[in-house]
Amino acid sequence: MTDTHLNADITILGAGMAGASMVHLLEPARQAGLTVALIDRQPLVWNDATDRPPSFDGRATALSWGTRQILEALDLWQHISPWACAIDHIQVSDEGRFGQTQLHASEQSTDALGYIIENHRLGHGLLNGLGEARGLLSLAPAEVTQVTMNADGAGLQLSDGRTLQTGLLVMADGGRSPLMSQLGIVQQRRPYGTQALVTQVRCDQPHEHWAFERFSEDGPIAFLPLHSHDYAVVWTLSDDEMADALAQDDATLIARLQERIGYRVGRITDIGERLTYPLALVKANEQVRRSLVLLGNAAHSLHPVAGQGFNLSLRDAAVLSEHLNRAVREGRQVGDLQVLMGYLEQQKTDQRNTILASDLLPRLFGSRAPGVAILRDAGLLGMSAAPVARRLFARHAMGLGHTAAKLG
Repeated sequence: MTDTHLNADITILGAGMAGASMVHLLEPARQAGLTVALIDRQPLVWNDATDRPPSFDGRATALSWGTRQILEALDLWQHISPWACAIDHIQVSDEGRFGQTQLHASEQSTDALGYIIENHRLGHGLLNGLGEARGLLSLAPAEVTQVTMNADGAGLQLSDGRTLQTGLLVMADGGRSPLMSQLGIVQQRRPYGTQALVTQVRCDQPHEHWAFERFSEDGPIAFLPLHSHDYAVVWTLSDDEMADALAQDDATLIARLQERIGYRVGRITDIGERLTYPLALVKANEQVRRSLVLLGNAAHSLHPVAGQGFNLSLRDAAVLSEHLNRAVREGRQVGDLQVLMGYLEQQKTDQRNTILASDLLPRLFGSRAPGVAILRDAGLLGMSAAPVARRLFARHAMGLGHTAAKLG
């Protein structure tokens, strides 16, 4: 007989990148006897690498070196690394101008500057082992239709008639959750007036672990290494330019991409499925309340040009779990507002700096104003000539410019 009234100490809403990571990070709390519920609208695929986990789409994600360190600490990197392509070199250039700089892993004394991985591969790695995880209550597929905050935390009404009472609700169900508006949480949304075109291309020469960021007259474009001859492409275009790009046949779009990136990647021979989505800076006006935390895109959604969205969310999750696991050891309530505010206070500088950089880069490198272009090129040339500046820029991109969370 199915229980109609469920209980969990911590409930994570959403089994995407942020939510799945959070379950692993809360292992100390689960080992101490707490129950963690994981709710997702889609059924979860734990171990079948031939299927795409429903919560993970066909795009690719940039993983920073700092993210690798967190995943290694969670014993997850071994399940992800076979599918992650290392970035050993990054070239940043300005089309038709002299501005250019290069970053190299060898200058940072690390194996790589970062990694690129297809989302469904990352999904399998993050979900690995959760099917048998101690203290985990998996509710998927299941949909929460209503959330009511109460004296004991949060009461959740499920669409199948069941209810769940939890001491802490972690909302990691994306940036367009109807439950946020139900709770009166407002998102500040500033559209960039552009869209991202995401695809994969194959070239006639191997990428040799080079990534290319190029600021073209159409908009910033990134070629990120995937398989030996393949790149994940992210191209920022205006609405009108996007309509033209989507209407073009493969040969025409390949020629246009080739013109923008040049022949540094070799000759583009094939192009894959095209995906698009509008770009905006999104921030929730509040991230914590008593017994409530927003995580991942529910808390903030960034421009993809800097590749910091998941990396920031994972650092958020790591710091949050540090405070929650400590609260459990100290016998405190996980939904205590002071516990949650402690997390936010510790993570606010990292969030502010990462959001600022991710917002500044597309506006700086997307501008066609002559004065801005001159400053932009001067900055790139200056960085190329200054190893210290180049190292600082690389450390930020690698997710190392902050105090690491204490895991466990």
